[in-house]
Amino acid sequence: MKLSPVFTSIALALTCSSTSVLAKDFIPIETFPEWFKTAMSRSIDVTKESDFSLASVAAKGKVKGEISLVDESEGTWYYHIDIGTPTPVECYVFNEYDGPANSLHAIVDLSLNGAAELNGKTRSAQFNYAIDTGVIGNTPYLQLDTLYHLGEGEEKVAGMIKAYSAQTNDTLEICVHNELGYRDIFFDVFSSFVNTFNSEPADAPFFESVYEMRINDIPMGFAVEKYTKDADGDVMIESETALLVPVDANTVSRTDSADISWSRPDGSLINGSTYTIDNGVLSSEFEISVADDKWHVEGQIQGKAVSADLAYDGWLLSDFGSYLETADLIKSDAESAQFKMWTPDADPVSAISITLSKVTGNEDANMKIDMGPMVLDFYAEDNGIFKHGVMAQGPINIFMKSIYTQGVPSL
Repeated sequence: MKLSPVFTSIALALTCSSTSVLAKDFIPIETFPEWFKTAMSRSIDVTKESDFSLASVAAKGKVKGEISLVDESEGTWYYHIDIGTPTPVECYVFNEYDGPANSLHAIVDLSLNGAAELNGKTRSAQFNYAIDTGVIGNTPYLQLDTLYHLGEGEEKVAGMIKAYSAQTNDTLEICVHNELGYRDIFFDVFSSFVNTFNSEPADAPFFESVYEMRINDIPMGFAVEKYTKDADGDVMIESETALLVPVDANTVSRTDSADISWSRPDGSLINGSTYTIDNGVLSSEFEISVADDKWHVEGQIQGKAVSADLAYDGWLLSDFGSYLETADLIKSDAESAQFKMWTPDADPVSAISITLSKVTGNEDANMKIDMGPMVLDFYAEDNGIFKHGVMAQGPINIFMKSIYTQGVPSL
């Protein structure tokens, strides 16, 4: 199991303490005037479907509504989808992007600026209305709905940008709808659009898993892992994390990270690389490999170069290995096992000591991972697959739950 999302979530939770009083829909609908409640309850049935294809990224299928290409440039496509409401759904496709969280926020901000320009009014206020995450098939998505005000006094108007993002294979899809209400059909349209990009890759993973991340009761994003056997019999591990965390009523913190590493079949790490983008800025990137019989790390954090040998030259457990060791411990008579892992979100130039232990007397957990002062209690199946877990840090609980799993983490 990938541990980096846990460390990232803790860091965000501790710096964004206001999240403990929020919920999925942050502003109760009961607090709004009747006209707003009526507008938010609007719905529509869309029976028309359009044929859609984008040959350059192997996308093809049916999309709800009537889709039309509005503009394209190198690596970017922009569409309108008519669903029978005054404002069309707008969808973007990118093959170069920061990530589901950062890019979604950027498009929402672009849409807010567009609304202000269209109405000839300045943006006077905006509020986080809703954040959520889930899966469409095996594809995780993020939701960010933003309530906004344009103008001042009697000239002030209100609106809402509803938005979703999803990463499929090598492209990112983002759809927005600048209209109150129609939330269910907007999600259905987005889902149908995303499904046209969900072609099976040539080298299908033998195991993949998607985790929902929450701070207390608030959805904050997802982590996804894919494990593929390469031509040499080793395991390629690809993982991404995308997080949106409310900082206050008006602002969200955005984090996207991507890792790729290789593991031997016995679960030992061969090499790996990772990068993280925070709030639109590349905040860190690292590579680890063996040089002169030592683990060597190269990279940068906050623009400061890092080049160091780990003060440890032994066996490092890979993410694939963490599944193998969990399954082995569950089946054994031992109560615990100790390992070393490279977890750059915790410390990029150290091998972190990990203790994996059995748990008794807890109906929600049968295992735990000790990482110094942090402890993750979790439930794993006999084959090592992580189902759900929680890490407590004072009043803040970080929850992880598997929301999609395919295959098993073994060769």
